[in-house]
Amino acid sequence: MLYPTPTEPLLSGGFINGFSRSVSDPLIAVSHFDLAHFHDDLLTQFAVPLPATLQRAVNKRKAEYLASRLLVREVLSDFGHPNFLLTNAPDRSPRWPDNLNASLSHSQGIAVLAVTRQALCVGVDVEHVMAEKTAQETARMLMNQEEQQRLAALPLTLAEGATLLFSLKESLYKALWPKLHEVMDFHQAALVEIDLPAGKALLRLEHHFNADFPRGTLLEAVFTPVNEHVITLVTYDANKKPAQQVG
Repeated sequence: MLYPTPTEPLLSGGFINGFSRSVSDPLIAVSHFDLAHFHDDLLTQFAVPLPATLQRAVNKRKAEYLASRLLVREVLSDFGHPNFLLTNAPDRSPRWPDNLNASLSHSQGIAVLAVTRQALCVGVDVEHVMAEKTAQETARMLMNQEEQQRLAALPLTLAEGATLLFSLKESLYKALWPKLHEVMDFHQAALVEIDLPAGKALLRLEHHFNADFPRGTLLEAVFTPVNEHVITLVTYDANKKPAQQVG
């Protein structure tokens, strides 16, 4: 289960109002930021230039960009990369230092980073719990019948369960993207085990992508308790022989 430890907030004039990190590997770091305290001068103050695609973006997009880059800069300084500025490849995937594997996510005032020196596929995601109506409208797109039954057996609302599943599959997608560079459908992976109190889950690929990621490949995940939001993390050692479950 993910339980980052609170530390001192980053100095940002109230824009960043909370910061925590875990002692796990991968390391998980979380920052809370306040859109009401964002202004363009902060980008100059912290030497975070906006890419051309965000020059005319609304403040929400700019604030998310700044908060996530400040989080990355803060954490990667402890990994031997002081003043690191995260940029994106043409496919919009982040460009991490060669000796690190990492993943980044943000949602409604929260930014989350997972980073490790291990040779792992890493995917992290944060989601605020969707509305019940949204969960009802997207359930068939998001989950198969077995997943619906598995989530229905948990002490979660439909919206909480759907949000957790969405986030788990988003983390899986982000973990595999650097290896596959292929868009995934929600039904190409399935939740096959979940331990809510322990914050652990197991997902299985339902599609044959390639020899390294065949149908039946199992991927482990951990997650925070589902309250107003949930954070999920999927990791996988792509150098080992795929762990498979037929079915």
